[in-house]
Amino acid sequence: MSKPKSIYISIDMEGISGIFEGRQTGGDTGEYQRGRKLMIGDINAAVEGALEAGVEEIVVSDAHGGGRNLIAEEVHDAAYLIQGRPTWDTMMKGIGGGYDAALYLGYHAMKGTKEATLAHTVSGGVVDDVWVNGRPTGEFGLNAAVAGQYGVPSMFISGDAAAVEEAKQFVPNIGSAVVKWAMGRQVAKMLHPGKARDLIRKGVKEALGRVDEIEPFVVDPPVEFKMRVWSSLGVDALVRLPYVERLDGRTVKMTFDDYHKGQRALMAAITLAGTVRRR
Repeated sequence: MSKPKSIYISIDMEGISGIFEGRQTGGDTGEYQRGRKLMIGDINAAVEGALEAGVEEIVVSDAHGGGRNLIAEEVHDAAYLIQGRPTWDTMMKGIGGGYDAALYLGYHAMKGTKEATLAHTVSGGVVDDVWVNGRPTGEFGLNAAVAGQYGVPSMFISGDAAAVEEAKQFVPNIGSAVVKWAMGRQVAKMLHPGKARDLIRKGVKEALGRVDEIEPFVVDPPVEFKMRVWSSLGVDALVRLPYVERLDGRTVKMTFDDYHKGQRALMAAITLAGTVRRR
């Protein structure tokens, strides 16, 4: 069994241990600053687990919001840190074929999921639903397929129980750490952050020991992306794009011969729809 030498970690915020409401994930508040500290705890636990597994290169992508949440000087010094936006691959910025495994920390379930902490899909105020080749898909599925396009297997996820269950629908034998159980959108039963971090560290180490057992998640072409947005106003803007076909008042379809092109086009469409909403 080979050992992974280089890994990529995409870290979101809503699924971080100790986080249960929106105020902890953004804004100029003390709650957000506390949320950033909780985020640091989870990522450093994952880095420690990777080091225990013998990993030599660890690259962390700050994937929440504007990509400037992690406090650089508090991130484990064994890791490289990627921050900022915009980039082509959004939550997977910097991913490429040189990695042996992709990991997902602090992830959440797709919008509309029952009993899921802060569930949304890419942009909660813009996107209601996304389907890839007819399959309902959230951020994990979208991002695991990006990694898969580079031949990188998705090996581990942490988040609430709903996020982990969703991930296993795409990668059944993915390693995982459930750090909380939602009782509502902004209500959760949570592990103590210390216990959650220990679970993450051990889970990452165990998952990376199985790197030969998990195949990359790949979406075969042609790839059809369907998206339903909050209002017909969003679709009025999206039909300006030559690759967009309107299906009804709030739903569009885009078809591509390559997943990567399609995913980037989807993100561009979400950005455009969002500019209309803000007017």
